Amino acid sequence: MKNRIVVIGGLAAGPSAAAKAKRVDPDTEVVLYEQGEHVSYGICEIPFWLGGIITDPDLLNPFSPERLGREKGVKALTSHLVEYIDPVQRKIIVRDLWRERVVESTFHKLVMAAGSLSRRLNVHGENARNVFFLKSLANGYAIKNWLKQEHPQRAVIVGGGYVGVEMAEALRRQGLHVQLILHHSFPLNRLEEPTRHAVRQTLQNAGVEIFENQIVERFEVDSANRAAAVVTTAGRLNGDLFVVAIGVQPNTELARNAGIRLGSFGGIVTDERQCTSLDGIYAAGDCCETKNLVTNRHSYMPLATVAARQGRIAGENVAGGSALFKGALGSTSLKLFDKEFFHAGLTSQQAREAGFDCRVDVVASTTKVGFYPGSESSTVVGISERKTRRLLGVDAFGGVGTVHRGNTMTLAIQQRMTLDDIARTDLAYSPPFSPLWDPILTLSTRR
Repeated sequence: MKNRIVVIGGLAAGPSAAAKAKRVDPDTEVVLYEQGEHVSYGICEIPFWLGGIITDPDLLNPFSPERLGREKGVKALTSHLVEYIDPVQRKIIVRDLWRERVVESTFHKLVMAAGSLSRRLNVHGENARNVFFLKSLANGYAIKNWLKQEHPQRAVIVGGGYVGVEMAEALRRQGLHVQLILHHSFPLNRLEEPTRHAVRQTLQNAGVEIFENQIVERFEVDSANRAAAVVTTAGRLNGDLFVVAIGVQPNTELARNAGIRLGSFGGIVTDERQCTSLDGIYAAGDCCETKNLVTNRHSYMPLATVAARQGRIAGENVAGGSALFKGALGSTSLKLFDKEFFHAGLTSQQAREAGFDCRVDVVASTTKVGFYPGSESSTVVGISERKTRRLLGVDAFGGVGTVHRGNTMTLAIQQRMTLDDIARTDLAYSPPFSPLWDPILTLSTRR
């Protein structure tokens, strides 16, 4: 009987795992189940489509189920919800959402790539027609249709994380008046203070109103199930369109019911081969916890880059390989209007919580030689261990090219380099690309 590998989830980790498994063992049958209508699409690109920067929605969905089958040899079934896993009998129960029927299927090995779920406010009115989340391409289409059909003038966004601020830009680009409600004092509140200030200033310069330190109590909804306002602990904000973007949590109900071990962050715990606590069952992506390369402790990093790499590792191993996923740094980047933002590694708060005696250094510089046309400000914030001078984390913000500077620092963090090691790095120089003393090198000379 031919081996049968089942992959649950079709966003980033799932297709990566399925395609890799088929490449490693072409004779194995690989079946992917996805409860939504689309597979292998990009969530990160949706705000840029909603904002009009990307105009063709087909570019967000490069792989159809048919193309996965034709080019990768993977049988991808959309609108199929896996409801139960029997790890002993090696069976799954699947609900075909289109045909409204339940079927039983078998597997030899399985990859859990169920992703994450949007965190909810759990308040009255959250399910109104014009209150949106952004966790899928279907969510993106729903927002796009509301913009086209209802022509809203005022948008209220709840949450100041990456999705919240990207949606603030997207809706400003569509001409809406945008108000941003924060639970804390700053957007991207976990980053270093100079970075948080820069994010807030960038938003305000673009006309986004920011309301800080507020808790949402309810939405006011009319008889047509349409929200007209959101009520917070500090007052009431009117709107025609509302977006709730307060983060995500691991989608692990299926794993929990199967008896798979979960960690302190609520995600599936795996080893370096992406094996779970159950034999023959692997996991990858947002449903998993990930080892932080700086602390060597598990954390939660719901990022497409991490998911795709974990999926590739899981796919190789489920088909008989021996690949290892050592961990990640949680590297993130953000384009917000005319500025770039970057973070990797630990923040100073995380470093102290992990037991490091750290220091924070800020280097303000430029993207090019100061007098070169188009030169913009660029700031690097380094978090290092005081005694060893080991680089633990970095923020960067500024003009075009800042994110690439941050990526250079990511390699230094991953290789456990000290500031003295970085000072000896032979970085290229040319006036159109950096000042003679790149801020990376200037940072490394701080004492």
